[in-house]
Amino acid sequence: MLSGRRLNHCDAAAGASPFPPGRMAEPALAAVCDGEQHDARGRPGFGYAVRTPVALRATLTPTRPPGALRDTGIDFDCSARASAPDAGAATLRFRATTRPDEVFDRFHAAYDRAFILPDEKEDRDGLIQCLALNHGARYEALAARYGPYREWVAVLEEDGEVAGGANLVCHPLRGGGGASGPWLLAANLNYVFVTASHRGRGHLHRLVAACRRLVEASFVPAPGTADPATMPLLLFFELNDPLRMDPEDYALDSAHAGVDQFDRVAIWGRLGARIMDFPYLQPPLSAGQAADDGLLLGVIGAPDAGLDACTLGGHLERFFSISVLKGLDARGSPASRGQLELCEAACAEGRPFALLDPQPHLDALRRMPAGGSTRTGLRAALSRGRG
Repeated sequence: MLSGRRLNHCDAAAGASPFPPGRMAEPALAAVCDGEQHDARGRPGFGYAVRTPVALRATLTPTRPPGALRDTGIDFDCSARASAPDAGAATLRFRATTRPDEVFDRFHAAYDRAFILPDEKEDRDGLIQCLALNHGARYEALAARYGPYREWVAVLEEDGEVAGGANLVCHPLRGGGGASGPWLLAANLNYVFVTASHRGRGHLHRLVAACRRLVEASFVPAPGTADPATMPLLLFFELNDPLRMDPEDYALDSAHAGVDQFDRVAIWGRLGARIMDFPYLQPPLSAGQAADDGLLLGVIGAPDAGLDACTLGGHLERFFSISVLKGLDARGSPASRGQLELCEAACAEGRPFALLDPQPHLDALRRMPAGGSTRTGLRAALSRGRG
């Protein structure tokens, strides 16, 4: 993400199982590239089937879910090259893994330098715990509840040097129409960063594009099923709220990342991101860390002015349970349970959450005081401006 668990840079036919069949991808990937449902315990919540945004219902034909997930190695080469201002053409390689291997070590070394605020940062053991949920009995138990998923760490390498990295969790979500509804892909960009020596070269854009490709490569069609490459893809991410950060954290993180917090919001806005009009709270990453209420929840790829609450709830339940709570039930944590219940209520009412465009308002909002006693947030300010 832009900082901490955010982004930091400068720049089923009738009678079939409701889950996509098959096995997960091989743990390494290399690339060169520029209706409400009840869970297994009978509780109402966000099962694998969720309501699809109106625009998607209008353009997608209900289909069977994605087929078997890749169970062989993945290696694709798009021969992308990037021109840096101070060098010639540079070869870029994007590699991803689901295990604590050499790619993970390269990712973690750069990640550890990229993020500085304590409550936003996952430690090494926490990241390894998340990756372990991709495999074995823990994966089987979680997949039985939430459907297939993948948690990845990845590095972007420029001529062999780590230029940036990403950590994400991805999964399919069932659209409206019950067992015959369309499938969507969703991902949470838990951490995205560009290293200090490689900023200003457009690598954030390349990282986001590579992450999209990684999500699509995690799930593949079987004959007669949906192609993940053509399925709608929602990319969620956390972003520092410039108006809710403590002044000390604002200054520290801006100096460390080499970018002002408002400029960071603007960069993501230019990539097409919208801010969810949703009271987002990051649950504690560990027993020794606090919940973080100084974040915004953003999304790239939503087609309407609002995002369906069923879709948001289904995604958040998977993200919280897998990436944040390391396999624990998201409804067992007060910080996440309240958000899921809010999505549940809005889902039952058919009420979407508005998507806010920050770009037209940033110049005026920069003049508002950060932190302070009122802690008026950017989301609230944008929502008032929309009204």
